[in-house]
Amino acid sequence: MKIMKSMINYFKPRNWAIFKVYHDIENYLDWKKTILKEEYNKKSKYNIWKLERTKLFDIFLTVSLDENDANLPEIIKRTKVLEHLNPLNRYLDEELGFAGSLNIEFNQFADDKGNMTLTYLIVYRFIFEKLSIKWLIKTSLWLVLIIYIIMHYNLVPIIYTWLSSLI
Repeated sequence: MKIMKSMINYFKPRNWAIFKVYHDIENYLDWKKTILKEEYNKKSKYNIWKLERTKLFDIFLTVSLDENDANLPEIIKRTKVLEHLNPLNRYLDEELGFAGSLNIEFNQFADDKGNMTLTYLIVYRFIFEKLSIKWLIKTSLWLVLIIYIIMHYNLVPIIYTWLSSLI
């Protein structure tokens, strides 16, 4: 039964990898357009939060805890950072609509002596569901194999005849 359900899902184009990759690219372009629009609007929450972006449209900001939090355990410090980021997360998730498309990365700064400071770099990265280097290499290899078989066995005239008979 499970195999049959899998076969039925395979014949739905929205489940094909190429359509998922297209959807990933479409979402990324929408992310890029939204970030640019928010960046140019001086009254947007993007500018209120003083967010910055990289060339790949990863957005980031720094969050510093108070000096009286220095003696707290590390887990409590991270919880305080997360509490500070709740309004920003709601903004990115609910208002901009990128709830499942972002990955949050926490990096803590160190001073010159290697001691950890109370300042964190928070990076929001766009994540792709299907598009990856692995998918790109695998698809390229399949295409090369198909082209090799078509050229090696001189299938171009046969394919042309078959396609012209369909029309």
